[in-house]
Amino acid sequence: MNNQEDFVRVAEYEEEFLQSRELKTRQCVYISRDTQEIIANIVHRLGQRGLSIGAYIDTILQQHLQDHKEEINELYCKSMDKLIK
Repeated sequence: MNNQEDFVRVAEYEEEFLQSRELKTRQCVYISRDTQEIIANIVHRLGQRGLSIGAYIDTILQQHLQDHKEEINELYCKSMDKLIK
């Protein structure tokens, strides 16, 4: 990749994942301390002012679910078949 492509990829990542947003309802989720420390560093050093660890994780999970919805739905359907048999 060239520098222009790298710049675009970085800008797209920043736009998609590192923007501040409010979570209206929250739930507690447990992650490993190592993962939490890495995410905290990303959020505090790279994120837009006001970006929270929870909002960053929520954005990543939403993207993951969108990217893999077909696989998740297929696995869900297979598991339903297994429950019924």
